[in-house]
Parts: sequence; structure tokens; C-alpha cells
Amino acid sequence: MDRTIWFKKTFNKYYKNIRNYVYSLSGDIYLSEDIAQDTFLKLWEIDKINENTIKPFLYSISKNLYLNQYDKNRVKSKFINSQYEKLDLDSPEYILEYKEYDERIQRAISKLPTKCRTYFLLNRLDDMMYKDIASNFNVSFKSVQKQISKAIRLLKDENIKI
Repeated sequence: MDRTIWFKKTFNKYYKNIRNYVYSLSGDIYLSEDIAQDTFLKLWEIDKINENTIKPFLYSISKNLYLNQYDKNRVKSKFINSQYEKLDLDSPEYILEYKEYDERIQRAISKLPTKCRTYFLLNRLDDMMYKDIASNFNVSFKSVQKQISKAIRLLKDENIKI
């Protein structure tokens, strides 16, 4: 079979599963789409592939790509936090900027639909897991996942960094 045809068939067969798998790891639909696409890019670059192990191979690639991204974000966060510690938190400029940003965040969160806001705050402020939120509100895990993703997307639309 022609490599291009084989690749298209494989992509169509597994793309959604890989994207959903990465989404379950990250909770970020945009990141999951990027990583799923990168997974297939890596697959394209490989010459010989055992057809019997393609599915676990794709999951393995996507998980490794996600973990690499997670590590990069963690390092980036550590750097940002180290820079944050160097700030003069008592300066009037910083206090004013902080208050303004806090007000922007509060306004943006208050604009969220009720379910989005509730699930998002429980997850981000109370550190509740999606499954715990789902059981507390007697809704599906997917429902919680979708509502929190919607909240994140709406906050990003308001230029609030999550």
C-alpha cells in the first residue's frame, strides 16, 4: 500500500482517540490537538512500523510528547516564580497593577456561566479533581471536563492567563 494512503487511513482511524487521550491527561483541548498532530508528524518521520503495534506506539508517542510539554511548562513556571520572588512586592506600582489585574480576573470569572464558574473555581481554588466535582454534582466526568474547558477558553478570550 502507498505510504500516503496508509498514513491517511491511520490518521483517520486513530487521531480522535489520541487527541482524547492527551485531553484526558492535560485537560486542555488546544494542547491535546497540538500533541496529537505532533504524534502523527513523528509517525510520518518513521520509516518502518509494525502494523500490529501501531496503536500502543501512537499512545506512547503522545504520552511522551505530553510529558515533555509538561516538564517544559514546569521549568517555565519555576523560572517565572523565581523572577516573581525578585519583585518588589511592596512597591506602589506593583500593588496597583496587582489590584487592577485581580479586578479583571474577578470580572471575567463573574461573567462565566454558572456551571463553568462553579466547576472551574472548585477545580482551581479548592483543588478538587474532575471526578470529585462530578460526583458532588451528580453529573458525568465529561460534563465537568467540558465546562472547565469552556471556562478556560472564555477566560483566555478575556486575556486572562490561566
